Amino acid sequence: MQISADHIAYKKKIGTIGRRPVIELATTGGLHLVVSPDDDGTVETLGAGPHRAVARHIAKKRKPDMKITELAKGDHVPEAAFKHLLPEWEGFTDQLRRASK
Repeated sequence: MQISADHIAYKKKIGTIGRRPVIELATTGGLHLVVSPDDDGTVETLGAGPHRAVARHIAKKRKPDMKITELAKGDHVPEAAFKHLLPEWEGFTDQLRRASK
């Protein structure tokens, strides 16, 4: 998936997987992604969703060793609030991962 810079609402480092950075970004259309660049320059999609809590949850499920170091006071959203969205967005994340290979 190609996302141009003018379609990115924000992009920031939120954690690590080993030495690799974990980046969260949101598009101006409302898609939230959690990604991690590999050493070879490719980007691995870890999670995607309509809210950053959904994308982070899916990413953490895929990479349990991911450490989130950037937290804000209002970041916690209980899983029960978005549990009904997970099957759709886990499927979407899988599609993004397959398409990038």
